[in-house]
Amino acid sequence: MHAIVNHLQIRPDVDWSDLAGKFDVINDAIDDPDFGGCCLIRTDDRQGIILVLYRTREGLDEISKNVAGPWFAEHVRPFLAGPVSRSVGEIVGGALTAAA
Repeated sequence: MHAIVNHLQIRPDVDWSDLAGKFDVINDAIDDPDFGGCCLIRTDDRQGIILVLYRTREGLDEISKNVAGPWFAEHVRPFLAGPVSRSVGEIVGGALTAAA
């Protein structure tokens, strides 16, 4: 299993329920058994984390470039107050490794 972790700086005037609803749309749009989901974690009123899971690194790179990247630019970037910090890697320990 592989993951993308994006740390977000959120604008102070953001309606979190509006932003959160965007994630239902992307999860419903990706019809691939290797896709483990995409979620938004609210760490405080001005910061969030996006977590994307995918079975293979190749699949993760492909979905990120062709689906998630354009979706993010259109639907999430308008909610941001600053740059995104992005990490990508293989999950090597913990409960999610059993799903791989």
